[in-house]
Amino acid sequence: MAYSRRSVGGVQLHVIDADLNDRRVVVSPAIAARGVGRSETFSGFIQRLRPTAAINGTFFGKRNLRPVADILIDGKLVNFGGIGTAAAFAPDGVDFIRLPKSRHVDWSEHRAALAGGPLLVWDGFAKPLPGGEGFGDPAVFARAAPRAAVGLTKDNHLLLVTTARGTSLAKLATAMRDMGAVYAFNLDGGGSVAMSYKGRAIIGAKRSLTNVLCVYLKPEPTSTAELRAPRGLDWRDGHQPRPLLHFAAGDLKVSAKLPREWSGRQSVTVSADKPLPEGWRVSVRLDDEPVAVAARLPADLEIDLSNLNGPKHQLWIEVLDEQGKAVGRTERIFKPGTAGRHAW
Repeated sequence: MAYSRRSVGGVQLHVIDADLNDRRVVVSPAIAARGVGRSETFSGFIQRLRPTAAINGTFFGKRNLRPVADILIDGKLVNFGGIGTAAAFAPDGVDFIRLPKSRHVDWSEHRAALAGGPLLVWDGFAKPLPGGEGFGDPAVFARAAPRAAVGLTKDNHLLLVTTARGTSLAKLATAMRDMGAVYAFNLDGGGSVAMSYKGRAIIGAKRSLTNVLCVYLKPEPTSTAELRAPRGLDWRDGHQPRPLLHFAAGDLKVSAKLPREWSGRQSVTVSADKPLPEGWRVSVRLDDEPVAVAARLPADLEIDLSNLNGPKHQLWIEVLDEQGKAVGRTERIFKPGTAGRHAW
């Protein structure tokens, strides 16, 4: 992780570059200490959370102090906005998602997300949108204003960016693209612009904030798996929630969320109404080959569907007791490349 000051296309920028391929790096938004509808000074956020790096988050109402966009923390939607584009962080990679206006979406594949806008870069093309994403404040589209943005490069470097002086959305979009961002969107600006690196304020906000985006460098990797390439997902015309299967295992009521699509690296999310008994575990088998196991619930069990041969395959999800005997199971027969909701 590194901070630098850069001039890109004539725009003076403060840039924090976080390499997400280093699995010690964890990204999460945060809300004010007293919850949604409250505010906190930027220095208060930094002192309380102690992130390695941080930037101001999404827009919020100046009177009710409620953020205008979705905020997901530790898998829980703490604020619904139904607006803009989201940076969403899953165990296996990052998605930039264009959200449907005023509609809830299924966040179950992601552990953290922050939405904002307008969109700046999509699939490598600078696309500063003048409207249509739900942002109605004219100040957002001012010709020159202090700006903040978040972007992601094709090799999974997260860019946290603030401008050193006022600039337009169009110039910021071009600068984000020129720095290598394949996806990027605008964050709150004006007096909300703030950035911190290693405990030092690069820019201090001129007002209290309701939310921020934090980057942490943990002592140990949180995963050993490699990150997939970033994805741009357009959910504005709707998206299919992950299929949900239910089954009983002894006294447990177990739920299993299947992949949204039967391709690539995916996950099966298993939960139950109570903890697993001592020595019990959940096993996932693909065509009778064990591919993932967990001793605690809830759990995201990663599966690789990249190299399947033949048109028909079977996925088993089982709860095993301490002797390895199945006490409950469910299964799905599927065709590779089809949507998760499609059963054979």
